[in-house]
Amino acid sequence: MKNNKSNNNQKVVKKSNPPQQKQQQQPKQKVQQNKPQQKQPQKPNQTKPQQQQPQQTKSKKEQIPPKKALKPVEKVEEEIEDVEENEDTETNNPLGIDSELYEDITKIQLEIDNISNKEMQQKLKLDIERDRAFTPFFNEREKLLSSIPNFWHKVITSHPILTALITGKDDELIKNLTNFKVDVMDSGNVRFNFTFKNNNFIKNKSIWKEYAFDDQGISTTCSPIQWKNGNDITKKREGEDPSFFSWFADQDDLEIFDILKHEIWMFPNDFYNN
Repeated sequence: MKNNKSNNNQKVVKKSNPPQQKQQQQPKQKVQQNKPQQKQPQKPNQTKPQQQQPQQTKSKKEQIPPKKALKPVEKVEEEIEDVEENEDTETNNPLGIDSELYEDITKIQLEIDNISNKEMQQKLKLDIERDRAFTPFFNEREKLLSSIPNFWHKVITSHPILTALITGKDDELIKNLTNFKVDVMDSGNVRFNFTFKNNNFIKNKSIWKEYAFDDQGISTTCSPIQWKNGNDITKKREGEDPSFFSWFADQDDLEIFDILKHEIWMFPNDFYNN
């Protein structure tokens, strides 16, 4: 009977085994306690910058001045159109008078210009016919004048208007002028020819300028001047007068045209004797 009791007691002890159950539960509790410990250092790092950022953005917004209200697109377009209309009006009506009055004046002026252009064309035709009659005499005169030293230099520099346009450097170049000639072509174009001897200013033996006349007005062409050693006397410096040879640029100066063609070329003796 005693042995049976003891055996029964041993079985009860084996079934209960409380220390083993505690050992199995303890590691689970440790894992549960360790999990929040690993996350705790990360939480303050995430929350701190989130708390600082709104403070910084608030200070930046306070520094930015308030934006001005923008004009509607339609209003801006209307203002641009008004400016363009004003510019067109000033361009088309430089007198700044009533538009209808300006149109009437312009129409009358166009009629005057048309009559003037027709008269010019008639004069050109007469000049062509006259110069054809003069051509053999001009050729004979050219041969005779070539024997007179500095003839054309003296003629050109003696003209009261041309001499005012000729600078000291211009005069030095014109001293090398050996011949001056005016050719009137069948088309009505007029070409002025200047022939030079060897000099220190230009490489060209001759230079020319041609005037063309048509219904649309006057146009000019000229030969390029090849200057020696940078001696371009047409380059105006501060305080200097413009060069006479600037006329060879693309200019339609009719005053010089008339002087050279109708005075210097037609009656050179009158100026040579001055």
